[in-house]
Amino acid sequence: MKERHWISLIASIRHGQSVLILGPEIPVAFLTTTSADQENENLAEVLTAELTSELEDDGHQVAGKTLAAVAQQYEDAEGFGPNALRALTQRLYRSTHYTPSSVHARIASLPFGLILTTCQDDLLVRALVDHGKEPIVQRYHLRGDKRDNPEFILPNSPDNPLVYHVFGDANEPGSLVLSENDLLDFLVAIVSERPPLPNSLLRALKRGGQNLLFVGFGIKHWYLRVLLKVLVRSLELHRTSSSVATEPLRGLSESDRQQTILFYERGTRIEIEDAEIGAFLTELDRRIEAEGGVLERSAPLGPCPRVFISYAREDNSLAARVFDTLQKADFNPWLDKESLSGGDLWNDRISDELDAADFALVLYTSALCRKTDSYVNREIMIARQRSLQIRGPFLIPLRTEEIQDEHRIAELGEFHEMQLRLDHFDDDMAKVISSMRRDFQRRQR
Repeated sequence: MKERHWISLIASIRHGQSVLILGPEIPVAFLTTTSADQENENLAEVLTAELTSELEDDGHQVAGKTLAAVAQQYEDAEGFGPNALRALTQRLYRSTHYTPSSVHARIASLPFGLILTTCQDDLLVRALVDHGKEPIVQRYHLRGDKRDNPEFILPNSPDNPLVYHVFGDANEPGSLVLSENDLLDFLVAIVSERPPLPNSLLRALKRGGQNLLFVGFGIKHWYLRVLLKVLVRSLELHRTSSSVATEPLRGLSESDRQQTILFYERGTRIEIEDAEIGAFLTELDRRIEAEGGVLERSAPLGPCPRVFISYAREDNSLAARVFDTLQKADFNPWLDKESLSGGDLWNDRISDELDAADFALVLYTSALCRKTDSYVNREIMIARQRSLQIRGPFLIPLRTEEIQDEHRIAELGEFHEMQLRLDHFDDDMAKVISSMRRDFQRRQR
C-alpha cells in the first residue's frame, strides 16, 4: 500500500473516522490447545472441520473446503438439514472452549465506533468488554422482514461501538448465513432491499470522508471477495468512502497477485495492503503511536469534506502540495495522479468522484489558461454542472497569479475566486480551508 493511503488510514482511525469490516479469518484462542496448528485457526475453519467430520462419519463424501460449500452439503444431506446446521453452529460458536485471541484484543483497543462483522460469534464483543468498552450488538436477519431489522440509535463512539453482524448472530440461529444458498439469498436481499438494512446503519456507512478497513477476508475465499464488492457497490460506499483491505498476497504467483489487486480496485476505491493480519496490526499500532496516538475528543468529529482537485498537468507539483495540505487538515482530497488506478475507466471515475465531492478546487494558473483542448476542460464542465445541485459554493477557482482579461477562462467567470499565491501558500490555503469547512458545516445542519 502506498504511503499516502497509510497517511489517510491512520488519520481516519486517530479521529474515529474509520469503519471496521471484519472477515472470518480472525484467529481464535483455545482454553486448551492440543496442537500448534490450532494457534492460527478461526471458528469458520473449526466449524467446517466439524461439519465435514459429521458428514464423513455418516458415509458422505465431502467436496470442497470452504464453509459455504461444506455447509451446503450438510444442509442438503438426508438426515441433516438447515435446522441441524444452524443448531450445530450455535452450539459451537457459543462454546466456552474458545476465547478472544490477541488479534481480537488489538482490534478492541482501536477507536472504531462502527464494526460490521461477518463473524457470527461474540468473541470481538467479549474483547471490547475486556477493554472497558460497552458495545451495542445488532444483527441482520435475512429471513425476517423490516420488523425483524428495526432501526436503532447509532452511538458512534469508540467507547460504545456498534457491532453489526451482517451474516446473523449465533444467538439467533434463524438469522445465520452459512450455506451457498444462504449467501445467494443474502446477496439478493441486499441488492433488492428485502429485507432492507436499517436506515440508521446505511446513513452511518455512507457518511462522507471516512475510511473503510477490511480485515480478515483472506485470499482463499473468492465468494467473500465478491460479497465485499457487492456491499461496496450496492450501498454505493465507493462514492463516499475510501477503503483498505488486508490481503496476504505473497503466496500467489505474480499474475494471480495482479489479478487479485485489479479485482478489488476496479470499480471501487479499495486499496490493498499485502500483509498477514498480525503484521498489519503491528504496523498500524506503530504508525498510530508515531503520530501521537488516538486523539481524545469530547464529541464525534463528524464527516470530512471531500475535495476534487482539477489542474493542468504542468501544475502537478502544486496540485500535490494542495492535496497534502488538505489531508493534513483532515479533509478527504481526490487527485487523479494520486487516486486513479490501472484499469479505471477515466470518464466514469472522474464523473463519480465529482458527483461525490463536496467541493471542486480548480488551480487557475497560466498553464490552465493555455489549455484550449485538454481533459481538464471536461473536468471543469462536469464540475460546473455539479455546482447547480449544491446550495452554496462548490467550484472554487484558486488563482495563483494575475491573469489578463483576454486570457481568462470564460467558464470560470461566474464563480468566486480565491487567491493561492505561491509565496503566501500556507496563509492562502488556510483561508481556503477555513471557507470550505465553514460552508460544509453549514450544509450539515
